[in-house]
Amino acid sequence: MVKGAKPTSSAAPAKTAAPATAGKGGKPRQQDEKAIDETFEPLKLDIKGAQTAVVCLQSTEDSVLIRACDALFKYAEKSDANKLMLHEMGATDTLFTLTHHENQIVQRNATMVFGLLSAHPDIRRHLRKIDCIPHMISLLTPENEPLTNEFAVYWLRYMCSDYSTKSQVLSLNVLQPLIRLISEADPDIKFNSLSTIDHILDDFHARSLVRELNGIEPILNNLKSEFPQITETVCNCLQKLATDPFNRAVIRDIGGLDKMIDFIGIDETKDVHVHCLNALANLLEDTECLDLIQSNGGLKRLMQFVQDSVVPAVQAAAAKAIGRAARKPQNRKIFAEQDAERAMVFLLLSENDDVRIAACQALAVMAESMLSRETIRNNDGILTLVQMMQKENPRLREFSTLAMSNLTQSNPNNIRELQDQAGLDVLIGLLNDEKDTTKAYACVTLANCSTDQVVRNNILEKGLIKNLLAPLQASYELAQAKAAMILSAFGIDQKAREDILKNQAIIPHLVSLLKSNHDEVRRNTCFAITVLCVEQTIAIEILRNGALEIIRDLNTSESRKSKFTEMALQKILDSHLSAKYSYLGQLENNNITTDGFYDMGPVREGGKFLTIEELGTEEVNDRRPILLVYAPEKKTKIVIATPTETESVTSWSATTGGSYGDDIYRVPSSSDDILSTSATPVKGSESKEKLSTGVSGRNAKTPKSSSKEKEGKISVDQSSRSKKDKTSDKRDSSEDKKHSERESSEANADLKAGYKQTIDQDFQMYLDEIRPQISKVPLSEQISTLARFVSEKMGGTISSDDVSTFGYEVAMNQLKAELHSNVVPIGRVRKGIHAQRAFLFKSLADRIGIPCTLTRGNYNRAWNEVVVGESSGGVRYPAKTWIVDLLHEPGRLILANSSDARSYTILN
Repeated sequence: MVKGAKPTSSAAPAKTAAPATAGKGGKPRQQDEKAIDETFEPLKLDIKGAQTAVVCLQSTEDSVLIRACDALFKYAEKSDANKLMLHEMGATDTLFTLTHHENQIVQRNATMVFGLLSAHPDIRRHLRKIDCIPHMISLLTPENEPLTNEFAVYWLRYMCSDYSTKSQVLSLNVLQPLIRLISEADPDIKFNSLSTIDHILDDFHARSLVRELNGIEPILNNLKSEFPQITETVCNCLQKLATDPFNRAVIRDIGGLDKMIDFIGIDETKDVHVHCLNALANLLEDTECLDLIQSNGGLKRLMQFVQDSVVPAVQAAAAKAIGRAARKPQNRKIFAEQDAERAMVFLLLSENDDVRIAACQALAVMAESMLSRETIRNNDGILTLVQMMQKENPRLREFSTLAMSNLTQSNPNNIRELQDQAGLDVLIGLLNDEKDTTKAYACVTLANCSTDQVVRNNILEKGLIKNLLAPLQASYELAQAKAAMILSAFGIDQKAREDILKNQAIIPHLVSLLKSNHDEVRRNTCFAITVLCVEQTIAIEILRNGALEIIRDLNTSESRKSKFTEMALQKILDSHLSAKYSYLGQLENNNITTDGFYDMGPVREGGKFLTIEELGTEEVNDRRPILLVYAPEKKTKIVIATPTETESVTSWSATTGGSYGDDIYRVPSSSDDILSTSATPVKGSESKEKLSTGVSGRNAKTPKSSSKEKEGKISVDQSSRSKKDKTSDKRDSSEDKKHSERESSEANADLKAGYKQTIDQDFQMYLDEIRPQISKVPLSEQISTLARFVSEKMGGTISSDDVSTFGYEVAMNQLKAELHSNVVPIGRVRKGIHAQRAFLFKSLADRIGIPCTLTRGNYNRAWNEVVVGESSGGVRYPAKTWIVDLLHEPGRLILANSSDARSYTILN
């Protein structure tokens, strides 16, 4: 201090200056001219709070950093909450900076804490925002301390648990250092490295990279580690690697299959056998691997191990592995040689449901082989599966039913065995199971059983149809599709169709499936409708529920239209000719109309076809009348003829060119004939008359020979039979009258209340009148005669100019008013033009055996087409299509597509 100077502020608190010390001689001591010692004495820190330790991370002294990181490591290790607290204090970014420290101990301790923090998902979210992955990968070098490597891998392990990080890590070539660390002696480094690789292998590209870096063998070498966690991780890696066929080849070449089979046989490692079996499952799918295992006896050992193991999880895993491998036909043959079916049936006897389910799944796959189906049955597999289908576990019922569905496919022996083991009742009960998939598999099994007629009848007797409502109403599309398949499989049986009619809810639900967005549901539903429409009453119910409109809409859609929708539409229309005529405006030669056929006119776009009951209950309106034909005829009773009668019938058949049996059954059934008719005995001359009038136009020919002897013989036979039958005719007349009345009352009782059809007596008279006129004449003459007859009954000949002034509309309206209905019997119509005459011609022609069409045109036009061949001078020409003139020159045949035909069919 300078002498006499004023004290500084720092010395202000001192009261007096320090006196100079005197020496022994009383002289003052000289001031020390040496430099001031700035050394700081060491201070022992006692850090009691995490915040203090975090602050210490800013220190420049290595010892402080080391001790602070050590304290933070212990604190973070305790809980995830502590990790999050440190992160919120700002320790994460500081620690990452310290991982770059030049002091390896500081770097190590900082890496340890930084690695621990990555275990928290919120912290990982923050770490993905900063570019720290490349630096952490750079720490995986041999030059760094083992703990640095360990916690750097630990950090990568957790970061790779998020898929977004895996691709980034993989792009930085992290696999090579990880594969090197697998061979380290430290088990923690092994485990963390394998776990990181396991996460990265979720990326398919990484699986081929591991092979290219020769990493499969180092992974496989750790299979028999003394640490179960390492073994489990190795199995997980192998399971993913084995999905690549080239990796499977490498595993096979380095003896990996034998190592895995040997490992499964070690009882001390049974805790991780499940994981090894999961890896082995992917390898067994490769046929070459399976061949190798079989050749060295490994497959036989595996089968024995499956049965001897006492760990249910291991048995279930083994069954799943076998089931997965058996998906290939080549593998199924190998398993069959090792009697794998017997082993799976044995597992069904386990007390553990998981084992049973896995065994059922394996049997379901094996049952795809015809040979395996027989083997399973011979090992009491069907009996055991029937028992499984009755268990309380819903998944067990599901997969046992699946196995049964495959076992019964195209196998009559298994179907009979199922019936013998009382499995049919169980299957019908499963149609109401809580799981929709079980319902679907039960439907498939029952459909398979329908191929056996005896079993099919047995199933129907047990109430199949009434239990089908549940799968039809299921929300699962497969159950709906298979329920519809059952209806098509059993619908060929009359008993099934009767049951469907008794269960009225079946048809509405079936029709509703046509609106499904599932292709198989629509396809099976259309096929079921096609099959069921052979039953006239069912066809009408299907039509009443709007199926026709739905299928028409399906056929207008390019994406939903199919052969099945077209077939269903055609079948519905063929089963209900009234609907076909309304929608298509065309009836072909083979569309034979019968009682109940009506013409309601064309259905407009978006309109709906109405039944005759619905039309009959409408109030009288000013629209065109609905033409109806309803005149039930008595069917001919076939009488066993005496030799004389047989000869006369034979002579008649030869003369007319017709067939006796064909003519008796000429009038076929049609869905329009919604009322049943009963046969009435007809004998004597009446029988002969019906035979003569039932000659089909297709078979009618002119007599080739007319010898007097034959004619005399026929006339004698006819007269003698006529005399003999006069008495019987009188006796039967009263009975026929009573029968007709009873028939009419029964038929009308079947119709809905509000409208009842009455027999068209005029139409019956038309039939009785026309039949004698066309008997024993060529087809062309039959057509002309019938055309003139129709014209006569409908007002006679009309010239082209008089059609518009014919006044048939007035007569129609008067008739509707008289009947108090829009429905008019065709026999009551006395004045008609194209549409009415063509309708009457078709109705009469179908009953007397003249094949013809009915086509609707525009502006109340309609016409009939016939196919008739020409002959001249004994030479027959190919048949041509003709239009029958019913108005201008009744009986004239107009060549189709000619100018005259166009004039007749088109309004000029």
